[in-house]
Amino acid sequence: MSNLAWGKPRIFVKDLDDANADWKELNTPVQDSTELQPTKGDKMEAPIEGGEMEEVKYKDSTFAVVYNIRKYKNREVPIPNKNGVASHHYAFILQPEDPTNIGFYIEKTTVTVDDTFTPADGAIWAIQHDALAAASGNTVKWGTVAIANGTGDAKTITFTETQLPEGQTTATTVTGDVEVLAA
Repeated sequence: MSNLAWGKPRIFVKDLDDANADWKELNTPVQDSTELQPTKGDKMEAPIEGGEMEEVKYKDSTFAVVYNIRKYKNREVPIPNKNGVASHHYAFILQPEDPTNIGFYIEKTTVTVDDTFTPADGAIWAIQHDALAAASGNTVKWGTVAIANGTGDAKTITFTETQLPEGQTTATTVTGDVEVLAA
């Protein structure tokens, strides 16, 4: 067990525009390709004479999750798309290698899936989830991700928010069935 939320992640996505969709566990990403990328919000400044700042304010940061999945023989495209753009919105959950550590959930993303190729890496889907504003709380919600066995091969996923933003008193909890994609 580790004290850090690092290592080989498990990635789960859910098609939000399909009422019957379950969570899907995607294939393991290419090594070191998974990254949560924040973009700091615009900085607004109120300078006064002498060059000092009377006030500084930042707009909210935005977030994207990027990762690569290899195009392997007989492997399905992880997220359907046309010319790199998915027409549906997706929810996203990442569970770190040590499931007792903190993972994260983004309730709604716009997704791109770009085809890439190099002789060293082969054919790859370069996937990006641009996080959209959350209905409440933070855009990226941090908490525990638990996977439990259900009946037969069925599995369920439960995300429970553990790091609440300032002013929020109720944690977000998300639960659903999981479909595991074929290797």
